[in-house]
Amino acid sequence: MDTYPAELFQFLERLEPIYIHAAVANRNGLPLSCRGYGVREHLEHELVWIYILTSQWLRIQPYLEHQPWLAVLLTSGVDNESFQLKGTFAGCRALAEDDCTFLERSRNAASQFFPHLAALQVMNASDCLAIGMKVKAVYLQTPGPHAGSLLMERR
Repeated sequence: MDTYPAELFQFLERLEPIYIHAAVANRNGLPLSCRGYGVREHLEHELVWIYILTSQWLRIQPYLEHQPWLAVLLTSGVDNESFQLKGTFAGCRALAEDDCTFLERSRNAASQFFPHLAALQVMNASDCLAIGMKVKAVYLQTPGPHAGSLLMERR
């Protein structure tokens, strides 16, 4: 099976804040999006986990029951480097201790990059869930001549 593009791994390893938007559509094509608070890849299961608020999950869940496709836009808060992931919903789970540690590390990094930004929300395991995504395609979305280019596709 194809591996994820190296550009995506390098992007996810960067320390600056990543803005995350997850989007779904109902069977009539009506879209719904929500903010993500973290994203991690888990290669052993070929999944990407997106951390969202539990309240957002309650809005998204009915959409995924009828159509399991979702898209996630990842954008650097520093230079607008962006990737769009498209794939299928692969489950929802409570946050584990390592997820909470990851979210706290991401929050601290964002505070260091933008020290005068409004206070960032502290995320606890009870506030968030992780939604799994089996990635089927990765697109480069960084503004410029290659925006929209397909970097990876799985059948």
